[in-house]
Amino acid sequence: MGCLHGALLSRAAEIDVCLLDHRPQRAAQIQHQGVIVESAQSTDTVPIHCTADPGDLPAPDLLIVFTKAYDAEAAIRRSEPLIGSHTAVLTLQNGLGNYQILQEYVAPEEVLAGTTSSGATLLGPGHIRQAGVGEIVLGSPVGNSDLADRAAAIFESARLSVEITDNVDTILWHKALINCAINPLTALTQRRNGELLEIAPLHELMIRVTQEVYTVAKAAGIDLGDFAPVKAVEQVCTATAANQSSMLQDVQAGRCTEIDYINGAIAQIAREHHTTAPLCECLTALVGGHVTLPPSPLRHGEGSGVRKSRRM
Repeated sequence: MGCLHGALLSRAAEIDVCLLDHRPQRAAQIQHQGVIVESAQSTDTVPIHCTADPGDLPAPDLLIVFTKAYDAEAAIRRSEPLIGSHTAVLTLQNGLGNYQILQEYVAPEEVLAGTTSSGATLLGPGHIRQAGVGEIVLGSPVGNSDLADRAAAIFESARLSVEITDNVDTILWHKALINCAINPLTALTQRRNGELLEIAPLHELMIRVTQEVYTVAKAAGIDLGDFAPVKAVEQVCTATAANQSSMLQDVQAGRCTEIDYINGAIAQIAREHHTTAPLCECLTALVGGHVTLPPSPLRHGEGSGVRKSRRM
């Protein structure tokens, strides 16, 4: 997602974009080759400056954190040297709790949070397949509307769709609910998103997880507005029917997943508010490494083990 949004922003002539990677070898490769973006229509290479040394970069107007949730703290600590007095720090990561981590290292009034409905599959270092470009929704958790306006203007100058919200937590919970219902089920069954609607037992389980997360949100006092949770999850499955969720991609690649920051976070919040989330507890344990996956229909019969995820 970092490569995707870096490429999207770089296509605007007036925006100077840099990528900060923690792996020097990969950074050197991207610096040399650029970011390769495949789509249904074409394959483009977008030149982008990429480095593993934050000292190589000037203080940016906008720093976007796109790491996995479990790397959020390491990423912001690594980025501290280039955060200037005018730098807005934005997280567009999956899961809950990311902006709170950033606020431990950056003044809360300089932190933004949000979601993006864009998608991409990582094919190799600096090489992605674009699944679609959607809308970015962002806002300031502490009500700094000027900062949100500045960040939105940057995306708008690259002709990206962006909306400013006054209630970041609502938007983050909307996204978390959808991820809770879709990601672990696709990861465990190695099915594409749309198949969750086609296979009746999976569809029913997806609905039950959705309802459980919605109940926990209410117990936690989260205002979800007129959000229709089951309808929203089903619409995402339909719109991204051919996509592999990020969690499924992580499982197939043997990477740690973000399960602890998605379903695991919901289970923890449920405990804190004296309620239960048994389905989220179960899915967290299963994706966390206590099972071996069956042969994958997406990989022509090749099996794949689930690597244990990091704990919060």
